[in-house]
Amino acid sequence: MIIRHTFKPLNNTRLGHLCGSLDEHLRRIEEALGVTVAHRHEQFKVEGPKASAQQAMDVLQALYEIAERPIDPAVVQLTLA
Repeated sequence: MIIRHTFKPLNNTRLGHLCGSLDEHLRRIEEALGVTVAHRHEQFKVEGPKASAQQAMDVLQALYEIAERPIDPAVVQLTLA
């Protein structure tokens, strides 16, 4: 299943914090949930099994809400739990 989402309002700083350095946070989500996360600017695409793809999108949404500041990798891990 493929889920697409556009994060609004567009905020490049928040998007940078969401993805992490060199997309570290996205890779952590991919590894933990067995999905593929792709993005271009504020448009994200999550591909994988339905439940995992939805969980990944929920995690991304939760992290975007707190992405006004850099996100610690431990916070990503806790959000995945």
